[in-house]
Amino acid sequence: MNGRDLLEPDALRSFAAFAEHRNFTTAAGALHISQPSLHVKIKKLAAALGTDLYERQGRTLVLTASGERLAVFALDARARVDGFLGDLQHPAPALTIAAGRGTFRWVIPGPIRTVSQQGRRVQVITASRDAAVAALAAGRADVAVVGYDPPPRRFQLIQIAAFPQVLMICDQHPLADRDQVSLGDLAGLDLIVPPPGRTHRRALERALLDAGVQWQPAAEADGWDLLVHFASLGIGATVVNGCVGTPDGLTAIPVTGLPAVRYWAAWRSQRQENIADLLTCFRS
Repeated sequence: MNGRDLLEPDALRSFAAFAEHRNFTTAAGALHISQPSLHVKIKKLAAALGTDLYERQGRTLVLTASGERLAVFALDARARVDGFLGDLQHPAPALTIAAGRGTFRWVIPGPIRTVSQQGRRVQVITASRDAAVAALAAGRADVAVVGYDPPPRRFQLIQIAAFPQVLMICDQHPLADRDQVSLGDLAGLDLIVPPPGRTHRRALERALLDAGVQWQPAAEADGWDLLVHFASLGIGATVVNGCVGTPDGLTAIPVTGLPAVRYWAAWRSQRQENIADLLTCFRS
């Protein structure tokens, strides 16, 4: 019997693994027990609590509302055990951050580098806004960093950055000599934009529609790096956040009429202690 067996109740640890994988075979493998044994543990736990913890939808296992609540509790308990055991063996427990690819690259590399150099073991979950918030709610992440609108108010949160939106355009384009451009200046431009439904695409489309600007997509690309890469190839122009680096051959011009893009760090109060050093970096 090891320290984890003594510190973490068996049923709670079993359900944490099941909630993480939503698959009995995979979860049992992670726990190094048989699939029937795990099935019995979850069944007994549900009976003891007097509620169903999951249901089957076709071939997929889906947690019930009670199961989702228990999953958060179980994953929080596992994180506290991990943190305590980590403290015994390492200077600081692991820190899990959920955010988008562009956010990791352009918005929060400094804080991540700082806490890493201070001895924190940083784990990352690269995810869309909705997936990052879901990871936070489910206890899989200690903190989520998202842009545009603030996260739901059930989380603790702070604004950590705000960037103007800029037009990335070829150095040889007539607009490249401007100190700033308006939404009207984008009329008729071939624009490289994110796929439909993405937060940045929706916000840009709404602003152009409100301004009565006609435009057409030259290409669709997922991620700021591809947006500016395609612009550098001469496919068209693109609107990105001002934190994005400007490649050779392109000029970045602030766009009036577009709001600054704000970034928020969100966390659950149960993880406050574990992210104190990261919050210090964000606030500074």
